[in-house]
Amino acid sequence: MPGQNATEQLSGRELKHQETSLRIERSAVGLVLKHGFDGVTVDMICEESGISQRTFFNYYKTKDAAVIGDEPPKIDEAQARAFIATDGPDLLAEVLELVVSSSLAGSPDEKLLTDRLRLFEQNPQLLLKQMDRMNRITTELSELIYLRIKREAGPATSETDLRDKADLLTHSMLGVMRYMATRWISTDGANSADTLEHTSRLLRVTLRTL
Repeated sequence: MPGQNATEQLSGRELKHQETSLRIERSAVGLVLKHGFDGVTVDMICEESGISQRTFFNYYKTKDAAVIGDEPPKIDEAQARAFIATDGPDLLAEVLELVVSSSLAGSPDEKLLTDRLRLFEQNPQLLLKQMDRMNRITTELSELIYLRIKREAGPATSETDLRDKADLLTHSMLGVMRYMATRWISTDGANSADTLEHTSRLLRVTLRTL
């Protein structure tokens, strides 16, 4: 069937695009870790990736985009709906999981993500750019937390208090994410699931002792 073949070809092109993007980003991050951000050029990334400059700029507008990733953090719509609707008792852990999922979006390769975290630690200017990308989801995250706690709040709770609590939780979780990233890159053999579980458990214990 013609339609089916077209779909298969499109899927093949998408797969090739993803594979090429991943190869370029791995090369870019690896080179920056080795030579420093200012010591890496687009030509070096192209040579390491086995592509032409034309191909590079078909995928990325700048060297920065290849290094920190072209896909900004985003909150999955289905996860957002599930978060609002759930009645789970562990709000903090669920918020943390939602933030982690948003940060991992567009990063299917855990080694690449770990290398990027190391790169951010070594290059403050890149960390600032990544934090700016993360800040774009803070408003959405705060709104999701507000909708969640509003469902569970009593009628005496003011709108202002609900908004303030949501904002406080949002910014607190971004701080916890920075702790989580530091632990991840400093712990041999750690992966995102292990680090998330450890951080969630430590967060619960810490809050209970305050």
